[in-house]
Amino acid sequence: MNRKILFLIPVAILLLALSACGEKAEEAKSMDQLQQELGIPVRVQKVKKTDFQQSLRYNATLGGISESTAQAMLADVITKVHYKVGDMVEKDDVVVEFPTNSPSAQYEQARTAYQSLQATRDRMRRLYEEGAISLQDFENVDTQLKVAKANLEASEQMIKVRAPISGIITNIMVTESERSFPGQDLFTVASPDGYKATIMVPESDINSIRPNSRVTAEWDGISISGKISMIARAMDPATKAFRVEATFPGYKKDLNYGVTAEISILIKEQRGVFLAQRHQIIRENGDAYLWLAVDDTAKKVPIKTGLSDQLNYVITEGLSEGDLMIIEGLKSVKEDAKIRIIED
Repeated sequence: MNRKILFLIPVAILLLALSACGEKAEEAKSMDQLQQELGIPVRVQKVKKTDFQQSLRYNATLGGISESTAQAMLADVITKVHYKVGDMVEKDDVVVEFPTNSPSAQYEQARTAYQSLQATRDRMRRLYEEGAISLQDFENVDTQLKVAKANLEASEQMIKVRAPISGIITNIMVTESERSFPGQDLFTVASPDGYKATIMVPESDINSIRPNSRVTAEWDGISISGKISMIARAMDPATKAFRVEATFPGYKKDLNYGVTAEISILIKEQRGVFLAQRHQIIRENGDAYLWLAVDDTAKKVPIKTGLSDQLNYVITEGLSEGDLMIIEGLKSVKEDAKIRIIED
């Protein structure tokens, strides 16, 4: 009796396995039958004419159209920084100060010499007006005063570093109590007239770019428009690329100077064309096709393509306005297969 039970157990397992396989085959078969009866589910898009733009894209830093960086002329400690990044300044506003007793500047000596000569010139003027001295004696003192004034101004430029242009402070490279060195960058001022981007364009792209071509810069959802203002005629030997400048008029408070933006340069444009995305195009033996929905049936239509931005292609032949192009379900469709259009 036990032997019979042991024999029947594997037989039962085998029968159950065969039954499960049969159910799966029947289920798969019913799915095929369902698609044959109702059609393969697809999504379509009505073909219509639109505009196409082909662009070159790069990353570049946005600076000011006009900007200038002030540099230190002394090796000394910075005593005062009067502004912060983002502040507006007028030309000749004092931004950074050094100590007036800096040995390199000799400011106190220059000021003392100027004040002394100023008093002397005033005294000599009175004497000249009274006829006590000659005009030459007076002019000699006056010339010495002008030289002393120039020395004082030169010394003052060393200890009081002024804004070279009117605009917005976009960067301050030093802090108070920091020791500087001659030639060190202190701060940068950019005019609020707009932005400028310097783009290094490879040799393969440079012939596609023209002066005044339209350019768009985008950063953090903010977009500005401008144009190509300069194209170098010689390759930079260090970068093996051509220097191209784009300018963008106007100033946006939320768009900071110094950020890295995506730059799009428009090189070609076509209006009133048909477009298809790259993944929608089937390529076989060098030919291109699209799937169309025609009377609830899938049709593979030969096409010819034109301009491309690597994502979208201009379709020059094979489409007509109003055609229904299959855009989803492409892997399941076959020639003349029944389809069912799924609405959003």
